[in-house]
Amino acid sequence: MAALILPLLFVAMLALAFVQPRTALLTALFFVSWSGLEVDVGLRVTGYQLVMAPLCLGVLLRTLHSAAPLPAVALGLPFVAMLLYAIVNSTFQIGFLPETAIASGALRGPTVRAIIQIFLHVFSLAPLLMVPLLMKGPADATTMLRVWLTALVVLALISWVQIIIWYGTGTNPLPTGAVNRLLGGSVDMIREGRFDFEGFGIYRMNSLANEPRNLGTALALGLVGLQAWALAVRDLPGRKMAALWLFLFVSAAATFSTSFAAVWLIGTVALFPAFWITRTPIARSTASILGTLAALLVPLLLAIAGAEAAGVPVLDLLAERTIDRLEDIGPVEDFDLAISGWLAANPDRLWFGGGIGNAHLYAMPYLDPEHAAYAEGQVFLAKTLLLRLLSEQGIIGLLLLLLFVLSTVLHAAPARHLRAQAVLAPLALALLAMNMASAQLVIELWFLVGTLVLVARPYINPTPQRPPQQRPLAPA
Repeated sequence: MAALILPLLFVAMLALAFVQPRTALLTALFFVSWSGLEVDVGLRVTGYQLVMAPLCLGVLLRTLHSAAPLPAVALGLPFVAMLLYAIVNSTFQIGFLPETAIASGALRGPTVRAIIQIFLHVFSLAPLLMVPLLMKGPADATTMLRVWLTALVVLALISWVQIIIWYGTGTNPLPTGAVNRLLGGSVDMIREGRFDFEGFGIYRMNSLANEPRNLGTALALGLVGLQAWALAVRDLPGRKMAALWLFLFVSAAATFSTSFAAVWLIGTVALFPAFWITRTPIARSTASILGTLAALLVPLLLAIAGAEAAGVPVLDLLAERTIDRLEDIGPVEDFDLAISGWLAANPDRLWFGGGIGNAHLYAMPYLDPEHAAYAEGQVFLAKTLLLRLLSEQGIIGLLLLLLFVLSTVLHAAPARHLRAQAVLAPLALALLAMNMASAQLVIELWFLVGTLVLVARPYINPTPQRPPQQRPLAPA
């Protein structure tokens, strides 16, 4: 079925990209967190990729068809250095890859996969070009933020429907890998998120975001985005924002994901130094921030207290998914332990890594025997961006990525009086910190940095035309 549906979807998205590229880009943004829309055809293909790939091709064809030149996109030398280093470093290492038996098909063999991963890495950076090319200014940046938040709300709503049906019937309507099985994917990836607590089965919702951790981290970014918006802009619909924040928070908590808690806390803490680094004024007083925090947390605490009084051990359940779980498995997860072990045994690899997507080839011998039972001969990646960069591109690749993101954020400083930029710049740095703890939000980071380039373009490359007008921030 995938052989029929995927080409049809590609052609449909290509037609949309050729006629309405802006709509196609917003569609790609909408599905960026819907990683459960995937099928394995020897390589993993996601719904987001099925929109973004035709969009890139459609923009190219549209440009060739018309004589109008594309607008300039000022990503700067740090971007060029980051991209060229990743390509050259990974290409050079292809000839030295270890011959490791991989059980997932020919396309995942060491050499073939290494070549494909280089192209996929370049493709992953597409939002950095597509957003400044196709969007017009700060108003479009606000539209993109709203589309992204709408996608998260829809994901969360689907997850509540999933959990109601699951508890009501005992059957999970959306297990991880359901779409892949429906489309006849080459590898069956059906999994469910559940655990037992005091004799009861606790179900973890995942919606169409793939695993519960994927849904939790996506919603965590939504929470941090709302928090950045509330800190940067004074005149907002406070009750609607608070209701949306509470809905996303409860939905994320219902995933019972340790990753959600860690990523959200990191993003929340990182926001405040991010505002200082970007020289973006916080539009709210300390008293206002504390009052808002109390208004959000008090209902949650009262609900927990009421549940405890009714005999529902909510605190014990939370402890099992956080403190007790960390004591059982430790702060570093299975694949990360193996990759860390390889780097510790080969410190010279810390400078250049092993090439994009190749860490599993080197880390396989370092798998714990318990983990090797299910991971031996399989492809795996580091689960944090920090370790992924070190294992694939080394310290040099890590520094180049940091240089690119930081330079882009700081070069956009002249536009910090705009409402959109006031949210985007601190959020970009907070998202960078969140990615260091979880590599599941990298595409969102490139969308955010690309949007920042869009908003700041008139100030970085001034033209005789006036910069786009947008209501400035209200004075604190």
